[in-house]
Amino acid sequence: MAFILLLPFILAGVVAVVAVVFTQLSTLRITSEGVEFRNYPQAARVIPLADVAQFEATPKVGNFAFLRPKTAALVLKDGTRIPVRTIASPDAGIGVEALNKRIASLRAQ
Repeated sequence: MAFILLLPFILAGVVAVVAVVFTQLSTLRITSEGVEFRNYPQAARVIPLADVAQFEATPKVGNFAFLRPKTAALVLKDGTRIPVRTIASPDAGIGVEALNKRIASLRAQ
């Protein structure tokens, strides 16, 4: 009987751990060629810098929003939004503002 009562909490914990693991295994790198990212377990993609508009923070919604890792959306100039599971880049730093500053600095070169 106790197992049935604890099942929702166990499932929420497992989902939270999987989300954190997938976020930690995802990569992001911003270079003069473009934005290269890998949303684990998908293959890496490169978006040319000329097609990139900016990064936007993804809002946390739902009953278990506090369990959701910080993520972002890569917004292209045509309005397309591509989810990105990590907001840290070795070249730019951590956070959406740092990623957008890196894009702006590369465009200025």
